[in-house]
Amino acid sequence: MIYRTVSDEGSNMHFEEIASNILNAYNGVYQIAPFSSGGSQISVTAAYEVSRRLTDLRGWQVIGRKIGFTNKSIWPLYGVNQPMWGPVSSSSLEICEGVEATVYVSEYCEPRIEPEIVLGFGEAPALDASLDEIVSCIDWVAPGLEVVHSIYPGWKFEIPDTIAAGGLHGKLIVGPKCTPSDNLIAALESQAVTLSKNTVEVETGTGRNVLGGPVSAVQYLLQGIKDISGEEPLNSGDLVTTGTLTDAKPLISGDTWEAHYHGLINGSLRLKVI
Repeated sequence: MIYRTVSDEGSNMHFEEIASNILNAYNGVYQIAPFSSGGSQISVTAAYEVSRRLTDLRGWQVIGRKIGFTNKSIWPLYGVNQPMWGPVSSSSLEICEGVEATVYVSEYCEPRIEPEIVLGFGEAPALDASLDEIVSCIDWVAPGLEVVHSIYPGWKFEIPDTIAAGGLHGKLIVGPKCTPSDNLIAALESQAVTLSKNTVEVETGTGRNVLGGPVSAVQYLLQGIKDISGEEPLNSGDLVTTGTLTDAKPLISGDTWEAHYHGLINGSLRLKVI
């Protein structure tokens, strides 16, 4: 992995320049020092502005959001203390019609896998929506594997660094969709997953791990969008992947990962690593 230091002209580095530095790191698949480690520390609000500029520079068509660090049990592992979110684009989304997808590690910096629950919205929920109102907008539920990656060496950063870098989002693989159940909030909270590597069980998790449940995670996202100036609301047809049910696990070429879902979502989603 190539490691480079970002040229920094001081704490007033323009947002556009920060976004450009991040984009260059992604395109060149190299790592840079986190901005929080030098004179370019930025606030959470400013970091979302950088993320929006990064999205524009990429020319992305945004089709939803990823919510990160909703699993509080992993906060100490990464030195963070709150969730964040980032865009999912039409180019970062893969709809898996079968049960297996492929990822190439050479395209990412220190990639990891996250088994998640993905929600599709037939209607756009209001930013102040209650849990029941959010449920009424959900059109489908699906298993998802998010490939996350870190342009910051060793996955060492602060929350604004992760936000500025588009939420560390690399790729989202969405499995077969299912119809929401009548008691969707509880069904998603109890949704279970078993994550295996090369057929060996590694970790288990449930929907409760993501801020108490996926619908609660969406409510957190909506409130955050409301509070952060410049953030776009969810649109009809958008999807939201609600965060990892386990810790994020490193991807190494030659491995095969499989997430076995038990509950409302029943089935498996497999990722072959090349």
